[in-house]
Amino acid sequence: MDSISQKLQADQISELLKPHRVCLVMPVTMNPSSQSSGRSANRVMVLSPWRGYLVRNKHPVRVESTFSYLEICSINIPSLTQVVLKTESQLLSFGMLLVEDVEAMVGHMTASLKKIFPYSSPGTLLKVIPPELEQRLVQHLAGMEAQVNSQPSPCGGFFDTYAALCDFNEMPFRQEIQWDVENIYYMNSCRRFNLNDFSHLHSRDLALAVAALSFNQWFTKICSKELRLSINVQQQLILLLSRSASLEELSLETSGLKLDFAVKMAAALQDHTSSNLQSINLSGNLIEDKGVIAVSQELANLVKGLKHLSLSRVSMTAQGLGSLSRVFSSTSVFSASLTHLDLSANPSSLADEEATFLFQFLSSSNALSHLDISDTSCPLDTLFVSLSTGCCDKLMHLNVARNPFSHRKVRAVTKSIQEFFSQCRQLKYVGLSATNLPSQALRLLLQGLVANPRLSGLELDLSSCELRSAGAQVIQEHISEATAISTLDISDNGFETDMVTLVLSIGRCHSLRHLALGKNFAMKSRSLTDTLHRMAQLIQDEECSLESLSVSDSRLKTGVHVILSALGGRPSLTELDISGNDIGDTGAKVLAKALMSNTRLRTLSWDRNGVTSRGFQDMADALERNWTLQHMSLPLADITQSYRTNPDRTKEAMDRIQKYLDRNNQRQADNVKFEVLRTQQSEKEGLIKGKPCLPLIIPELQLVHADFLTNGSSVLETWCPLQDPETHLFSPE
Repeated sequence: MDSISQKLQADQISELLKPHRVCLVMPVTMNPSSQSSGRSANRVMVLSPWRGYLVRNKHPVRVESTFSYLEICSINIPSLTQVVLKTESQLLSFGMLLVEDVEAMVGHMTASLKKIFPYSSPGTLLKVIPPELEQRLVQHLAGMEAQVNSQPSPCGGFFDTYAALCDFNEMPFRQEIQWDVENIYYMNSCRRFNLNDFSHLHSRDLALAVAALSFNQWFTKICSKELRLSINVQQQLILLLSRSASLEELSLETSGLKLDFAVKMAAALQDHTSSNLQSINLSGNLIEDKGVIAVSQELANLVKGLKHLSLSRVSMTAQGLGSLSRVFSSTSVFSASLTHLDLSANPSSLADEEATFLFQFLSSSNALSHLDISDTSCPLDTLFVSLSTGCCDKLMHLNVARNPFSHRKVRAVTKSIQEFFSQCRQLKYVGLSATNLPSQALRLLLQGLVANPRLSGLELDLSSCELRSAGAQVIQEHISEATAISTLDISDNGFETDMVTLVLSIGRCHSLRHLALGKNFAMKSRSLTDTLHRMAQLIQDEECSLESLSVSDSRLKTGVHVILSALGGRPSLTELDISGNDIGDTGAKVLAKALMSNTRLRTLSWDRNGVTSRGFQDMADALERNWTLQHMSLPLADITQSYRTNPDRTKEAMDRIQKYLDRNNQRQADNVKFEVLRTQQSEKEGLIKGKPCLPLIIPELQLVHADFLTNGSSVLETWCPLQDPETHLFSPE
């Protein structure tokens, strides 16, 4: 190296190869068999983290050739000082001065490959090794692999793999990808790689990040939503599916995928017999019947069985769904593995005899906990026959909205719907919106719930079912006994004049916590007034169990004043939605006055009410004195209109509203902290019985006491606001 140092300084090499870091520099001779034994080295081999450079030993310094370690096909060592590298494009033969140089070169390249591919064995690239060197080299490589394995890089070495691929493809290394992976994913132990986090990058940069995942076993999930994926990214996703042994979840929702992606995905799954994929979400991609059929034929080959499948909005017809259902019903593994199935928003896909195969699967014992077949033209009368047979034990979420009750002209209602709801064990949500449910079917549904003592906390959506008077009568007869229901949505059902008695009946259901009644108030003035007064009485009743009420999109106008005035007492409501009622600034003032004395309400929705800057100012004034409201959905429609006419006052009012909401949320956090400290104090006192002990000193309260002595009552009021009529120091909520 002395001769080298005289002609070529290390800083010259570093300057030449910037920004690549120089790891090793050693003299080499090319084609040593043709050189005389006494001839000095005529080249310099420079090794960077991911690439080797052959540099001429002359001025000016220049790179004669280069190769990426990823190109290496084999490494041969014919003699103690000779190395032959076979790459994809060339054969390189080097003569080294010392055997230690051979060990250093081979060790560095294999160590780099081990970092790039943490779960590989780069030592297998060594094909020819002299016997006298074999043991030393094998031990050296074993020690290197043990060292790399004992000190894993963050996220399974993703950074090293990505950096090497950037170098191999001669593309810039994106620091933001490294920062996100090491500071967000790794620090939070997040194994879901979200392509949306890098949506601002060029598609080629994103494709390289996905390519790195093909050799990574730390990340187990990859997802994107409403991000159009380029052809380059799609190709790398296909390679990922064909290689990865750790990928468990693939979620590419509304990503611009077409039929050809689904076909290639199926081929990748067919070739990858050891795939651990358990969750697939291709919703919102137009893969059509051919794509669904291709993918469905490979699902049965997944090692651990499919747990989650979402094919919503994929332009699937009865043909595609029929093929998928045949796979379900003919393969026993799905009965034990599939827990989540979403086939929604594929109109007419369950309208003909092809649906029989899905009903057959549902009627047999299965593990489904989430089923969404809304807007598929599924006949509910037939569906509930299958559900009552095979889906009673584990089903928790059922959405069959926007489906007809029956395709038959004679709509005979069987008791299967009653049997299903009487036998369910874990049901938490049922969506029957816009199903035009016959009153007799509604009766059987409620009777089934009444007869089921195992259910509780059920959310039942019966909105837009055109129940009218007959449905209102059924609800009045059974709702008080259906204690399984905690959330009920019966908005937009044309109840009108039946609302008075309906509200009275609902008030007797003590399990009900959340109620939606919107779009049911198209009635004469006198009936409307009676209904609203009944509702006001209901929410002021001390025995009322309601926590949230929605009368959204009812255009009640001044009628809302009755409900708002009731908020000034001691109502039970913690959440109120009065959006879409055209209350105007007058209604906003009534609401503001109610909030000045209300201490229970925590959440308010009130958009689309024609409120201007004046109404927002009134609300800001009210919130200055209200310390309990924490959440207010942004009234975006009204703000937009108000901002056009009076931007300054609108902005000022909204800034104040946000300020007071932030204050209230901080106060709630302080309350929780105080309750934790008080609990700890109680536990400590309980452990020391019969012995005097000092009270637990709470630093926050000690600080308040000190400030109070110096500043008067103002500091204390921030902890115990005088306007709060609740008698305790901190609100329990």
